[in-house]
Amino acid sequence: MIALLKLGGGLLLLIVANIALGSIRAAMAREWDTKTFVNGLIKGGIVIGAFAAVYFAGWLNPDLVVVEMDGQTVNLAQGVYIVLLIGFTYYAGKVLLKLKEIVTAKSAAVVSEDAQSKQVSGQSETAALSTEGAKSKVEADNNG
Repeated sequence: MIALLKLGGGLLLLIVANIALGSIRAAMAREWDTKTFVNGLIKGGIVIGAFAAVYFAGWLNPDLVVVEMDGQTVNLAQGVYIVLLIGFTYYAGKVLLKLKEIVTAKSAAVVSEDAQSKQVSGQSETAALSTEGAKSKVEADNNG
């Protein structure tokens, strides 16, 4: 249960860092938009709330079987861990890409160009890593 709390706390920090870095990147590129910022805050709040709801559902009913595929069962606690792990991996990828763009940019204009070209490829790579990591975690939990 402590691992879930740490993962959830880390996810919260990554969401906040993602919003902050996106704001800094937009300001550097002189593309700041209050509406986009507010939408990001709302989305971050909804994602955090949804993850919290899923976590507490798993905490209240940890032994319920959620899915059984190919002879492998996943209970609610494992499912919650997988969902948090996928979210953590997704936001970690976004934060690392934004940090790299900001650190390696020679000017504010480069930040804007790099963000547009690399965001699409980075998101697909992160999604692939999330899926593989979650699958490995379930297999390890069921075998061990």
